[in-house]
Amino acid sequence: MDPLFSSYLARRGVFTPILVSLGLLVWLWREGELFGGSGAVFCVWFVLATVAQLFAPTTSVWLAGFLAQVALAIALVFKQQLSKWY
Repeated sequence: MDPLFSSYLARRGVFTPILVSLGLLVWLWREGELFGGSGAVFCVWFVLATVAQLFAPTTSVWLAGFLAQVALAIALVFKQQLSKWY
């Protein structure tokens, strides 16, 4: 990806979903909500989305990684909310 584009994105705070997803993963793991297969799936999802976002050769791959991070954060919030009910 173009270094100028990367610096533009960094200034705009678009790497925030990585930090939010990581924070939610750590928090849910410490609360005991992620274990076994579901924990592994969420961790693999995070790693793949982060790699796609940070090391993307094209803008479309970067966008896919960004959207995957946002979807992961939403899924983790839903998982946390659903765990309160069940």
